[in-house]
Amino acid sequence: MQSATVVLVPRPRHWLHVIALIVGGVALAILIDRLGRDGLERVIVGTGRWFLVIAVIDLMSVLCDAGGISSFVLPLAPISFGRVFAAQASGLAINRLTPGNSLGEPIKVTMLMAHVPEAAAVAAVVMFNVASYLVATSLIAVGVVITLLSLDLPGNAGILVLIVTAGMLSGVLGLVVLARRGALATVLRVGHRIRVLSEARAERWGTRLAAIDSNIRRFGDAATRRALIFALGSRLLNMSGALVILIATDVDLTVALVAGTLSVGILITWISNIVPLGLGIADSGNYALHGLLGSTPGAGLEFAMINRVRTVVLASMGLAVMAIANLVDRKRY
Repeated sequence: MQSATVVLVPRPRHWLHVIALIVGGVALAILIDRLGRDGLERVIVGTGRWFLVIAVIDLMSVLCDAGGISSFVLPLAPISFGRVFAAQASGLAINRLTPGNSLGEPIKVTMLMAHVPEAAAVAAVVMFNVASYLVATSLIAVGVVITLLSLDLPGNAGILVLIVTAGMLSGVLGLVVLARRGALATVLRVGHRIRVLSEARAERWGTRLAAIDSNIRRFGDAATRRALIFALGSRLLNMSGALVILIATDVDLTVALVAGTLSVGILITWISNIVPLGLGIADSGNYALHGLLGSTPGAGLEFAMINRVRTVVLASMGLAVMAIANLVDRKRY
């Protein structure tokens, strides 16, 4: 019976990853089809060596993300950096290719669970996401302030951007407080109070999730400080990639354009994630943004196009890593 358990436990994870690979592959094919051969060639040939620089920057960003997750998981369980990198690259690929930019998180967790306990895997991914959101929104807030000081936005656009930014910062700080108080236990209590969960089920789930909550409550310790450094490095590299795209499009770099692209532009990218592959929203958003920032609307469309090809390269790498990692893990059982 024991040997049968060892064989059966990883099987649901394996099939989840197979399904994710199929969905990711189909989404990638759709994205490539939408770009077309001419579009791909125009971006890659047109940007030349800059596109290689962007690809290297994106790879370094993923390595930083993996370092941040490792910072949280290693105090709980031993695992090689390569396995954490495989989980992060795989989850990131699924995130970039599916709406919501979050469907890859279960992939990260389940790939880590092949090597560490569930409580360690879930807590590490959740805590790094909180750390990453905290760093990203802080940098966006700084960029938004610089942008508003550099431009006279029409109507109440400036006030709206400030309200959205303040709301994001408040939300992330709320996540930090929630993590310190016991995020999962709090959610279960709220679910019971609004009668979504029965008392018996809330207690049963609370017992099962207690270990995860205990790990998440560590947020703020020495591991968190290391993870924040990795998260900052990843975010700065990501922003550097966007800056290189601006350079590759031969636009005049002004303070307003750089600050706006690295703050409001990121907000547009996040909003565009609500639809598959960001089609439509990313184009129209960058078109309008570049016009407001003193560039040309056409440059905004070019920026969105290069960013989309950037997604193709990053997602292709992540799906390849995911396929290899799952083949290796499959042979273990």
